[in-house]
Amino acid sequence: MGKVLSILMGLILMALGVWGIIAWRADVVAFIKAAVVIMAVLIGLGIFVFGVSELRAGDEQPTVDAPAPPPEQPTVPSA
Repeated sequence: MGKVLSILMGLILMALGVWGIIAWRADVVAFIKAAVVIMAVLIGLGIFVFGVSELRAGDEQPTVDAPAPPPEQPTVPSA
């Protein structure tokens, strides 16, 4: 019974959604346009910050440590 109710509720909500899109078409289009513009600004800001951080990371010269000296060989006492 629960599965049937969920299917019916899904169909009802889909029908209401389609009706809302048709009834308020101009508002829906304006909302989608606004969402696209805001997303473009946010994505552009993210790419800009990523590029600046990459430039800063590229300026730093990696430090090269001197190689470690070879381990000392044990000396054999001479007789």
